[in-house]
Amino acid sequence: MAVFALILVAWGIVLDLLLLFALPFVGQCGVMGELIKMAGCDAPLDKFQTLTCWLFAICGCVRALAGFYPTEKGVWYAAASTFFLEVALTIHLSATLNDAAGAIGFWGSGGGGF
Repeated sequence: MAVFALILVAWGIVLDLLLLFALPFVGQCGVMGELIKMAGCDAPLDKFQTLTCWLFAICGCVRALAGFYPTEKGVWYAAASTFFLEVALTIHLSATLNDAAGAIGFWGSGGGGF
């Protein structure tokens, strides 16, 4: 469980809070534009992109908390729910299922026969 806790801390702080939240707000949109196709990233951010960034910040905080407190069941359930929320939001907001393929676990375009 300790290894998974460290992964959640790194995921929450580095990926979600740094790469997907902080960098777009300072005009560094390369990572966000590459990883989150549905939102894109243009400087300055529009309302949709800003909302997406804040969503990833919230998810990052919850995921990091689960890693910092690995014995607390409630925060682990909350962290697990952030992954489901992220997948559901990506599917809902993507233009096609191929755009959402990465979020639902199919890597590459056209995975899963969509």
